[in-house]
Amino acid sequence: MARSRKETTISSRKFIIFHHSSGKSVRKIVKLVNLSHSTVQYVIKRFKEENRIENKVRKGRPTKLTERDQRFIIRKFVKIPRLSALKVSAEFNEKFSTSISPETVRRVLRATGLNGHSAGRKFFV
Repeated sequence: MARSRKETTISSRKFIIFHHSSGKSVRKIVKLVNLSHSTVQYVIKRFKEENRIENKVRKGRPTKLTERDQRFIIRKFVKIPRLSALKVSAEFNEKFSTSISPETVRRVLRATGLNGHSAGRKFFV
């Protein structure tokens, strides 16, 4: 199982730097902030080397859909597997403020392992 990576807030980083500059030890700062020892050391090290507290600018475009939006799309296909991506994107555009294309719907489905294969209908013989 992979670790979850949570960023430390900028306010907590400022708090760490403030106490470090006032002369407190790393152990005391750890108790005050309730973060791991390595996190506090890393924040102090980065402040000394790069003289910054903020995050670096990220590359790439941020995702258009939130986790909730993705769950909505997946739920639609789990309920009714024969739906087309075109219909789901049209319904999504009606319900939510962001507009998405059918290819975005397909991308979300592929990421979850639903590759658009629906079972063929078996007729009663």
